[in-house]
Amino acid sequence: MVRVIAAIVASALVILLGYTVYLGSVTDDLIVPTNEVAGRKAVDNPSNNAAGRQSIIARTELQRWRAASGPSPEQPRPAAGRPADGALKSPDAPNIPYSEGRAVVNDWLSNRDGESKMLREPQNVSGRSSLPGPAKETFVQPQGRQWRSARNGPIAFGGAFYLIGVAAILAVFLSVRGRVPIKEGLSGQTVSRFSAFERANHWLTAGSFIVLALTGLVILFGKDVIRPWLGPDLFGDLAEGSAWLHMALVAPLAVGVAVMIASWSWQNLPTALDWKWLKQGGGFMRDNAPNPPADRFNAGQKLIFWAVILGSIVLIGTGLAMMFPFLWAGYDGMQLAQSTHAIAALIMIGIIFGHIYIGTIGMVGAFDAIWSGNVDRNWAKEHHSIWYGRLSETADADEQKSTQPAE
Repeated sequence: MVRVIAAIVASALVILLGYTVYLGSVTDDLIVPTNEVAGRKAVDNPSNNAAGRQSIIARTELQRWRAASGPSPEQPRPAAGRPADGALKSPDAPNIPYSEGRAVVNDWLSNRDGESKMLREPQNVSGRSSLPGPAKETFVQPQGRQWRSARNGPIAFGGAFYLIGVAAILAVFLSVRGRVPIKEGLSGQTVSRFSAFERANHWLTAGSFIVLALTGLVILFGKDVIRPWLGPDLFGDLAEGSAWLHMALVAPLAVGVAVMIASWSWQNLPTALDWKWLKQGGGFMRDNAPNPPADRFNAGQKLIFWAVILGSIVLIGTGLAMMFPFLWAGYDGMQLAQSTHAIAALIMIGIIFGHIYIGTIGMVGAFDAIWSGNVDRNWAKEHHSIWYGRLSETADADEQKSTQPAE
């Protein structure tokens, strides 16, 4: 039954993946205003008539760099491809056919240094301003175009493709492989794997990250995905609440990660066993595959641990830069922080997808470890044989001491 459900989910995710690719190929990267505030009420239409909306779109087109969109705001953006000779005339010299005009442009490009004043890239424009707030002296920052294009293009659609793709791969794997069983079955006896303190800190970190991920996805994708069906009023409240909750949970995430570093770092250092575990795929590929030896944490868990630690450090650092804008970074730094934060968060979410999968539905008996703190003896022996052997030796020694007669 689990495999059937996983196959249905995988099919739906593959379709959604294709739709994401389609949207990414047809969606413009410009930001066109879609709502306004009338009185105290948000409305979807930026104006009461189509002409007003077209005016807003026309003003938005001014965001484009003129070198890419045409010689003037009134001119349409050039169509892709080379028009026929004579189909396009220069506004300043209408008697020069397109082919000759193109030759002139090529001549300019071949002498770029000599024509630097004409062909130079857009640059920052700064001056003095009486406006309050940081970075007020910057009037024009053309790199914002590249940031906006990346934010609305590769980051947004690439991130969606990555997350849906990871979920699809996991669903396909579950439909083909099924759950990883305990080969010898449940023994009915358990051993302690995680203390109450370790589990509490895990859930503090995990809970903080999950809510941070959900609120971050609202901020990144909410305008295009949630707002159309939720409406401007409810979405405005959701977005505002998500932003505040996103900032509030930085502290518990930082505390949880710090405790994880102090508690588990030394147990997650690489060893010679890790490469052997990775080569055998942890013994997860088929039921009759031998389980490679592992200590308290196997190679897969170590990779996730260090990904969470390093990723959290990046997220907290870039997040603080955005929470205190322009405190130690200008426009370029703020844009870099936002892009880095979004990319790192998306990568982390995909990794946590895999962690949640193997710790819940993907492997029989795994969830007990972090829920109750105890795991079945056969599970421990199969997946963490070295750690289990050390526990058994300790237990046997304690039992022998308790049974020895007092002198």
